[in-house]
Amino acid sequence: MAYRPFGNGKTVIRAGAGVYTNFLPVFIGFRQLGFSNPPFLLAETFESTPGPTPSLTLANPFPGGGKLSPNPSITAVQRNIKNAESYQWNFTLEREVLKNMGIRASYVGNHSTHLPWYNYQINVSQQQIAGALQPYRPYQPWADVLILAGGGDSIMHQLQLEAVQRFTNGLAFQLEYAWTHSLDNTPIVGGPQDSYNARADRGNSDSMRRHVFTAEYSYELPFGKNKKFLNSGGRLSELAVGGWQIGGITYLRTGTPFSLTYTATQTGWRGGRPNATCTGALSASDRSTSKWFNPACYSVPAPFTYGNMARNSLFGPGDIIFDMSALKNFAITERVRAQFRAELFNAPNHANFGNPATNISTTSSVGTISSAGDPRQVQFGLKFLF
Repeated sequence: MAYRPFGNGKTVIRAGAGVYTNFLPVFIGFRQLGFSNPPFLLAETFESTPGPTPSLTLANPFPGGGKLSPNPSITAVQRNIKNAESYQWNFTLEREVLKNMGIRASYVGNHSTHLPWYNYQINVSQQQIAGALQPYRPYQPWADVLILAGGGDSIMHQLQLEAVQRFTNGLAFQLEYAWTHSLDNTPIVGGPQDSYNARADRGNSDSMRRHVFTAEYSYELPFGKNKKFLNSGGRLSELAVGGWQIGGITYLRTGTPFSLTYTATQTGWRGGRPNATCTGALSASDRSTSKWFNPACYSVPAPFTYGNMARNSLFGPGDIIFDMSALKNFAITERVRAQFRAELFNAPNHANFGNPATNISTTSSVGTISSAGDPRQVQFGLKFLF
């Protein structure tokens, strides 16, 4: 739906909704079944013996005997798996505020169902058992059974703000801001920490930043031939001040969410997220690379239990990135032109730190940050056009 409420074309109200299906690819079945399933795939380890003869020879191509483990691990596909469905809706208000310049505000929503878990562990006991797990597995004689299952769920709400300046008087830009709140119970890697309680994995979506501001801009400097200033000089003046163009891309964004972990020290204890006794997030003034969150708010749960910390309830450092460029266009002859380019990535050389260490069992490093993104990089180029 699109509606112009004032009849002058400067203001437009738009809205839409739709239902979409993400079809499972045709290869999903035999690809999953071929990962590690005996007898189609059998892994053996070959080693060199103390002498010159290796354990793998043409006379003995299967030194391990080619025998299956009495309790092999397998991968599987849910028998009644369904295609993922996405319900999407949006509402937008657009307005032309100046000549060749418009602004937009949008609300965007998305609810998806039947999302896939690619490694859902289904062959474990409902209660964690100390010691050997095999006698308590529901599907015998198998060990781990990792299944592709389609029962995940997500909900996303997003506010989008945008301002666009079409190329006018040498200037063009696009400014965008997005606030996003996205929840799901389908981590990108692995399945739920508790195979019998996928709802406990509902939390902030992996890699989804809460605030993102992006600016793209380009400006032709008003100097030289056919420009507003210094347009009457000779060839040397044009070579020095004419044909310059500057531009860049700026990213200002908050960090990605993450969860904490711990080391399960006893056989049969299926570790996951720790217990949370308080809010471990620190204020901006209290955070540092040596202490990004408060580890005292988290503890290892009782053996053979799961912790209560919500998935992805902490956020890492954000990014401040300024990529800039300067271009010089000049004519060599009537048919040959050249362009000089200078490009700076992360021009201010700002340190964009990675997420902190998350294992609370490692007390010496938990909460500290030891990685960062790329430093400033500069490159030059010369291009000829003829």
